[in-house]
Amino acid sequence: MPRSEVNNLANALKRYGPDRQNILVRNDIAFVFCLHQLTNEDRFEQQPVLLAERFVLLFDGRIDNRSELAGMLGISASELRSLPDSAIVLRLFDRWGELSFERILGVFAVIIMDLRTGEVICARDQMGLRVLHYHRSASHFAVATAPDPLFALSWVPRVLNEDKLADTLVSRGLNGETTYYKGISRVLPGCTIRVGRTKFSKNRFWNPENIADVRFTSDDEYLEAFKERLDQAVSANLRSCRVACATITGGLDSSSIAVVAADILGAKGQKLSTYTAVPEDGFSKQDLRGIYFDERPYVSELARANPNLVPHFMPPSKRPILHQIEQQIRIGGAPWGILNGLWVMDICQAAQSAGHDVMLGGDMGNITISYHGRGLFPELLRTGRWLRLFQEMKASGYQWRKLLRIWVVAPFIPPPIYRKYKQWRRGGEAPWRGYSPIHPEFAARSGVLERAAREHFPFDAPPMHKAKLGRIADLHSFCETADWFATLRASFGIDMRSPAFDRRLVEFCVGIPEDQYLHKGTDRWLIRRAMKNRLPNEVLYKRKYGAQAADWFPRLTRERRQIANELRRFARDPEIASVLDIRKLNETINNWPRHQPTDYSPEESRLLAIPLALGAAYFVENARASGRSLQDPLNLPIDAEPNDGACCVK
Repeated sequence: MPRSEVNNLANALKRYGPDRQNILVRNDIAFVFCLHQLTNEDRFEQQPVLLAERFVLLFDGRIDNRSELAGMLGISASELRSLPDSAIVLRLFDRWGELSFERILGVFAVIIMDLRTGEVICARDQMGLRVLHYHRSASHFAVATAPDPLFALSWVPRVLNEDKLADTLVSRGLNGETTYYKGISRVLPGCTIRVGRTKFSKNRFWNPENIADVRFTSDDEYLEAFKERLDQAVSANLRSCRVACATITGGLDSSSIAVVAADILGAKGQKLSTYTAVPEDGFSKQDLRGIYFDERPYVSELARANPNLVPHFMPPSKRPILHQIEQQIRIGGAPWGILNGLWVMDICQAAQSAGHDVMLGGDMGNITISYHGRGLFPELLRTGRWLRLFQEMKASGYQWRKLLRIWVVAPFIPPPIYRKYKQWRRGGEAPWRGYSPIHPEFAARSGVLERAAREHFPFDAPPMHKAKLGRIADLHSFCETADWFATLRASFGIDMRSPAFDRRLVEFCVGIPEDQYLHKGTDRWLIRRAMKNRLPNEVLYKRKYGAQAADWFPRLTRERRQIANELRRFARDPEIASVLDIRKLNETINNWPRHQPTDYSPEESRLLAIPLALGAAYFVENARASGRSLQDPLNLPIDAEPNDGACCVK
């Protein structure tokens, strides 16, 4: 491999690991390590690390059960204090080989090269909170913790995967192996890949479908076991060089995590700063029956009840929203989560300015710690417990008709009949017609309907009558979020962490019975019991949901003319015009309403297609860039002169 190729790769990786860089070359294989120091033990990292002059290991992430693993390996407490996580993984691999990955709790991406056989093993943590992207051809293999660095190699093509873009535009695309670039794949969560000179194989060492049922004899036992695991998960995620901060809303998941974290930090004499996105100044919208639009009242109550919690309320940036969307696409590298991504970047910028490097959040809490429990309804019907079903429906209040339709009747309608009904309700239009900016011909050419059915998330399918399977399917929707978290670390130096996605907590929450989440009309019963006397009643018992980025309408309205100009520009671009339904988008702009439409109305869906279309167009433009505009090459020490390359790993 030419020296210039190695330096290009190292230079592209530098922003993902700004604290220290090392390069190791063995024969025709190059290893590049870039450190982002997030824990105290990271100070001792000396990657790439070698075992018996045969195995080379690269590690990214954080081990949460260090003490447990140290006991297995005979590592003393004094030695453990100065032992980086990579050294623990190397010793595990030396003893158990690939079986070692099953023993690790935490977030990790591991690359191991066998110099003797030429094989590479790549492993990703069970929850997929760290990520590995790879390119494989007949003569080359490259793997990295982000896709962009791979394009620094001259032999890795940068070609847009239009099918993935189409899936995103219609809210599908849950195949975690595929990426937005052809020839670039991901290692799936809880999986390994093994790459040899002539062989390629995949193996799953953790499968959410194998999560065992968890059964105790009393409600109190479930409660105590849950609180223990929640405290354990939050504590593990607080391990950092600096004092962590947290995002917080009035919701039960982020509020519970923040309160637990504040208590843990308070025992050390530290406070927890929290960051909450709020609407822009002057925005006012009356709360609806089940929705509110400003988190401040609830977060303020949390702060009054928990003096160790220091809230910061963050209105949106005053920069033009068009510029912000373009920046988000450039930073995030994916055309989804447009409006919420804007306030996340605002919060990360504020946290970085305050000196934080770790931020806790409530991501995925809605299917773990604060799961609503409505899967109990079809379970009661399926198992013949009809009296209990009637009692739960009666206790559900004004929502009982909606719950009856969605959770009792719909799951048991035969799929062909359900599909015909949904198609009839839409008048034969495509399932995404009301909310997606996708061009109809592009959708048909790409085959989004057929692909969704193959990937187990078909359109017009009835809800699953076994809620556990539905929640397990939801776990896969988080697969790509690690990409977004990686770009936030690289751009703002903030490590986004999700205690609700701790494997121990996930396995417990998915494994326990549905009736621990829904009881006598009280949904989220488990977290409400666990946080009694820790959260104020205004938060603990509220039945409303917070609407994120609630001020999107006035912000887009102010830039309606600029958006129209951008649509005209996109119409002149054959590639973008073939992807987006520009005519439909222009109709939306030309018939822009004077007042913000009703929430969840068809008119609101049409308007929200605008930011999605902008993000997709900017993404196409960004993807066409060569990706090789690099800074001056780094002058890093190299152990040997490189030759023509076959494998380049980070």
